[in-house]
Amino acid sequence: MERSKLLLFAVVITLIFTFLYLLSPLLDGIILGIVLAYVARPIHSRLKTRIGDAPSAFLSTMIIAIPLFFFLFYGIFQGITQLIFLLRNYQGYMSQIHTFISSLDPETASIVRSILTQFTDFVNTSIGDMAINVTTKFVFFIMNFFISSIVCFYAILDGKRVADRIIDAVFSSRDARGFFDELDRTFTGLWFGNFVAALLIGMASIPYFLYFEIPYAPLLSGLMFLAALIPVFAEWMVILPVAVYLFFIDGIKAAWFLAIGAFFLYIIPELILRPYFVGYTSKVHPLVLMLSFIGGGLVAGVSGFFLTPMLAAVLTALYNYYAGERKETEDGA
Repeated sequence: MERSKLLLFAVVITLIFTFLYLLSPLLDGIILGIVLAYVARPIHSRLKTRIGDAPSAFLSTMIIAIPLFFFLFYGIFQGITQLIFLLRNYQGYMSQIHTFISSLDPETASIVRSILTQFTDFVNTSIGDMAINVTTKFVFFIMNFFISSIVCFYAILDGKRVADRIIDAVFSSRDARGFFDELDRTFTGLWFGNFVAALLIGMASIPYFLYFEIPYAPLLSGLMFLAALIPVFAEWMVILPVAVYLFFIDGIKAAWFLAIGAFFLYIIPELILRPYFVGYTSKVHPLVLMLSFIGGGLVAGVSGFFLTPMLAAVLTALYNYYAGERKETEDGA
């Protein structure tokens, strides 16, 4: 009898790991969908008493997913448009670069011309592989985005019910139920607080781009919001290219743009305000939260940005729940 139970357990574990392995290419979309479900949950809670569970789950998913979809794919469209423009005017830009090099002293011009030749040779030989790689990643990115929307909808609609059944099947104690309720509140505070922080950064970037007369300011603000969803690093993906663009127009203006952006849109919100704000909503310590985002991103990329703070939230929920239980026991005694 014991042997058959062990065999059944081994088969079940093997099936679970095989299933997870087959889903691994879609891991980014699944994790993002779960995160979006926690962001949309407060909206769903307000709507479901008025329009019902399923319609409110669908509407709250659309409220979160459609703006992300618009900013993301409109930004990609604008990027492709600018790339086509650059390719069409490639010869003109190259002639301007060669004119600039000719104005330098002979020794410097020789060095710059050598570097430019090596760079163009590298681009010409690598452009085929780069195109295939970028196209593959883009297809997976689009697929993961749509999967995240579907996962978000079903996580809002059935996630709580499925989680309760699993908890009841695996755990029988009242402590387990209380801990998972605490964990659920921590996750909600973590991702909703992170979403609000990203939204505030995106809104704060609007006057920043308008002041420096940057074209496509609303689009760039939307991209700043998307970048700020992945804390600590991603804002530079918007700020640095714009600073390079400004450098070719006005070097001093570019320096001011970079300095103001670094201070008001990175140092203050990312290293000071966001850790304390999200730490307040989720009860995760600000230092643990900041290190989780950085470490997770360095080790596991986009998935790590979301997974590692969730692990930190699990540890925080464990501490908060069982420390609270101990305090209640001591107070009762």
